Amino acid sequence: MEPYVSQLGALGQSGRLEIFRLLVRDGPQGRCVDEIKRRVEMPGSTLSHHLDALTRCGLLAARRSGRFIYYSVNWAKTAKLIRFLTEDCCADLHKAFDVAGSDAASSKRKRRDGKN
Repeated sequence: MEPYVSQLGALGQSGRLEIFRLLVRDGPQGRCVDEIKRRVEMPGSTLSHHLDALTRCGLLAARRSGRFIYYSVNWAKTAKLIRFLTEDCCADLHKAFDVAGSDAASSKRKRRDGKN
């Protein structure tokens, strides 16, 4: 559970969330640091800190191309985080629907059989 806590913590800061969402829209090719800096309004040292935090927790991947560093979303780790957040989604609600559904079916059978 620890990786998910650090990933959620990283996304819990508005600047990092803005960077992450920008890179999600960019797709697998990602974006060069200079391009990211032009899109977000923050000092270079702050941007560097946020990119490092997102990379350390596994949500971003960095690759060097010549003298440029490109950041992109680590889709495998992001998918695992989303799966973790939604794996129990509506589990109890589904049970409630099953119970309600079986109660309704039972009531229909009783009425059909002439039992109230």
